[in-house]
Amino acid sequence: MEPARNSRRGDMDMISSLPDCLIHIIMSFLTAQEAVQTCVLSKRWKNLWISLPFLDFDLHKFKYNSESEDGVSERNRVDMFVGFVSTMLLLRESCDLHKFRFAGYYVSHFDFMRSWIPYALKHNLQVLNIVHVRECSVSPSIFTCASLVDASLGYAVKSVRNIKVIKLPRLRRLSLKGTHINQHFVDKLFWGCPVLEFLNLEQCHRDFSIINSQSLKYLNARTWSYCRGTDKRMDLINTPNLLSFCDSICPNLCGQKLLLKMPSLTSATIYMAKCHFNWCENKNNILIGLSNVQNLKLSGLGIKEFLETELSHCPEFAKAKDLSVDGLCLSCHFYILASFLNHFPNLEKLSLYYSGCSCKVRVPAKSSLKIVPFKGQQLKTVEVKFSKSDKYFPRVVKNMQDCTKTSRAQINMTGLCY
Repeated sequence: MEPARNSRRGDMDMISSLPDCLIHIIMSFLTAQEAVQTCVLSKRWKNLWISLPFLDFDLHKFKYNSESEDGVSERNRVDMFVGFVSTMLLLRESCDLHKFRFAGYYVSHFDFMRSWIPYALKHNLQVLNIVHVRECSVSPSIFTCASLVDASLGYAVKSVRNIKVIKLPRLRRLSLKGTHINQHFVDKLFWGCPVLEFLNLEQCHRDFSIINSQSLKYLNARTWSYCRGTDKRMDLINTPNLLSFCDSICPNLCGQKLLLKMPSLTSATIYMAKCHFNWCENKNNILIGLSNVQNLKLSGLGIKEFLETELSHCPEFAKAKDLSVDGLCLSCHFYILASFLNHFPNLEKLSLYYSGCSCKVRVPAKSSLKIVPFKGQQLKTVEVKFSKSDKYFPRVVKNMQDCTKTSRAQINMTGLCY
């Protein structure tokens, strides 16, 4: 009798016995189309999708029976997708919506988004995520949704000029990409988002020079790998509670006196953009505002010019435990790194990335540019990732040994194929 009883117990549908709220959490890992398809599992699942508070509409994952590679079938697939989204929202119960995610392309097909997004916002939406949609006409009502906590708009918003009012009392996370942002919008944003903690302005066109926020904890203001000469230079970032900071600067074009007030900062990532202009050679002073960090990452095509400019007034990074440098030619310009390292007396880990020498003018091996030994006694690990094909790497090894000979650091070399 016992084996038969165990068999019946194994045949039971344990998931179907769960309450709706728990099944909805399980269904949140499915796309909206997959969630609707669960209605065929049993009577218990027939109408669960109607009250699903997590909607994920993804054109890339949308299945269409007649799908093929030619353009006609692809257009049919997009039309079917648009019809599916509209029908599902029409049949859905009028209950709260926790998360609305939309991923698609073919902007000309998505005029329907003008009604889809307001629908989501009217149902106490908390999380909005728009992916792979460029320059669509999103509703300004996004910026007045009282329930919104997390908004990732991607490239959907090209300009913020039509945003007249910002009132998001619960918003904690905001992400914009490729958006033209002016100072007026930035001021309204922090005024209308009193609890905003995470702000991502990736590859945005910066037409503002001041960021002033008491609530912000994570800021990513990285723009482009190359200086375009059109972004406004930052003058002041006053964020007393900021913990993590990511930005990109141009050593020449953006060489103004940047004032950073970030007393709580623990982690910073700075990308040095390659500049093709020579408008300004003033010192940037950005390192002074980062002197309290524990983790610092420097990278970019303009890192050599940046460090050469900043070394003369570089502060001491007494709290820094972890330093990462990527983009500096360790064969020709190791002496710059060696001088920089001595501003990190308590450094414990150093990570270096060397993809090979591409310098137009090489520094001779027996140069008068002396490698200054690193004096820090806390250094434990040095990780060097290098290009296997670079013929100058033995010189990098010697430079590293000369620099760290007074410490007991363990040097780990990892060859990569670039």
